[in-house]
Amino acid sequence: MDITHFGTTVVLFYLYGYLVVPALLSSLVYYRSTRKIIWPKVVYVAFAIVAAFMLFNVYDYYLFTYVAEHFKPEPAYVKRYYDLLQLAGPLGIFTNYSLVTFIWAYNLSYMLLPILIRTIREAISWGVESLEQKEQNQILIQNQLKLLQFQINPHFLFNVFNNILALIQRTNQEAAELLRRLSSMMHYTLHDTNQSFVPLIGELQFLENYIEIERSRHFDPDKITFTKTGDPGSFTTPPLLLVTFIENAFKHGLNNCIDEAWVMIELLINVETETLQARVSNSVSHQISTPSKSGGVGLVNARKRLDLLFKPNTYLLTVNEQANFYEVLVKIPLNRIKHNAYDTSYQLSNH
Repeated sequence: MDITHFGTTVVLFYLYGYLVVPALLSSLVYYRSTRKIIWPKVVYVAFAIVAAFMLFNVYDYYLFTYVAEHFKPEPAYVKRYYDLLQLAGPLGIFTNYSLVTFIWAYNLSYMLLPILIRTIREAISWGVESLEQKEQNQILIQNQLKLLQFQINPHFLFNVFNNILALIQRTNQEAAELLRRLSSMMHYTLHDTNQSFVPLIGELQFLENYIEIERSRHFDPDKITFTKTGDPGSFTTPPLLLVTFIENAFKHGLNNCIDEAWVMIELLINVETETLQARVSNSVSHQISTPSKSGGVGLVNARKRLDLLFKPNTYLLTVNEQANFYEVLVKIPLNRIKHNAYDTSYQLSNH
């Protein structure tokens, strides 16, 4: 059961993550800019959601029937769900609310976190791509944030977060914690990065949330090392600057390597020199092309943004590419914060 459950979850994640989610995001963008609804896409997304429930209804009905008939004695939870499915039938979601909640908890909730991660990645990538088309730092950052804000309706998304949290927090505290981290990340990108420079402590909290979510997705989280040294409370930094390097490290270091994959992230805040140094390194697969070929565009865009943000010779960006690892070293100057301490405590209840 676990193998078939895992297989169907993976297949549906890719179908929904790469077909349904883009359709939903593009509809939200279009509606936000024109106040017009693209009804074919709305119908498409609604049909996809209903179809997922119907598919899992039929799938669970025959799966639990097979298990109950061929494995004796069957586990208590199998007996309980088997009785429910037999009572409602293979299309019982249209007549039995209890079956709807069961399919949500047993099947669809497992797709939610990776799909939300996919949504955040797409939002970040769209924002980064807009940077290369601008000439001034202030215009670059403002356009990036506007694009992020138009991509996702924050009220809709936070309401979804609240609804999901209410469903899972009583039975799965780890999933609830990941959802809180996702909410914090979305709150940060949508509301707290509307300036050229933001408090460093908030930017680091965003990166920590991203790393912890990535850690939860991998079978061996010990392969992910994250260290932070120094006090960030007195400084500001450009928003969403380092996440590109960290995202690429996970993409090429863990997702593309079969064995002995690892990612290492080291952040050093030097109070005396007022600098932030980030060393991001990852393993390299011998079976897949190196990050320099697939990640070169992102590196070029990051260098262009650094050129716009800082004066010449005030920052450092180097790449060390070896046969078995790939490393990016970034060192940027920090600005002293001029306002009160930054509050990074984002709670779902406040959204």
